[in-house]
Amino acid sequence: MHLYKERTIPEVGLHLTLTSGKPLSDPKLIPDLVNDSGYFLTRKELTEKPNISSEQITREFAAQYRLAIESGLQINHIDSHHFAAVYPALKDAFINFANNIGLPVRRADAVCEGQHGLKVPCPDVFDIGFYDEGVSLEWLKNRLLAHKANSQVSCVEFMCHPGYKQDSTLQTLSSYVSLREKELDILTSVELKKWLGGNDIESVGFNFLSR
Repeated sequence: MHLYKERTIPEVGLHLTLTSGKPLSDPKLIPDLVNDSGYFLTRKELTEKPNISSEQITREFAAQYRLAIESGLQINHIDSHHFAAVYPALKDAFINFANNIGLPVRRADAVCEGQHGLKVPCPDVFDIGFYDEGVSLEWLKNRLLAHKANSQVSCVEFMCHPGYKQDSTLQTLSSYVSLREKELDILTSVELKKWLGGNDIESVGFNFLSR
């Protein structure tokens, strides 16, 4: 938050969560989304649940969005932790919520095909390959060139998790830790910056979609 207030981070999105920790809503009001202890269901439990109340999903999304705005953040896009918002049983509620908010979003077909009804901007492609074994500068260059060669694609979102492996808080929240620093080094390298410029590829944020 302090980096955002210092304007070190120019753009920030809302990473909605339904699969980690406790909800902001009263668990009694969203029983489809929580276990007996009031914590969110796991990814496996959520994906295997056939019927989930859209009203409950929207209630929790709205609570998280409201808290982000009240904290002073100027949100410019929405996505979700573990892609939970676009699981089949939740996708329609997410699309309706996004349309009502009116902000750009990550593609709603990242997990299963189709994002019919989505009326807000989103990238042409969402690429999840820059992760784990795919974390290398050469892989990133090759993927960028492949997308650039596709005349139907003008904007690509690459999934990434840059950070510091010695972050003690992060180690309690995620199993993906050791490669975050490698991601950070690649994404902030002078070599990548020069290569992007030489190949007429522009690095942009979600504000690009609102132009």
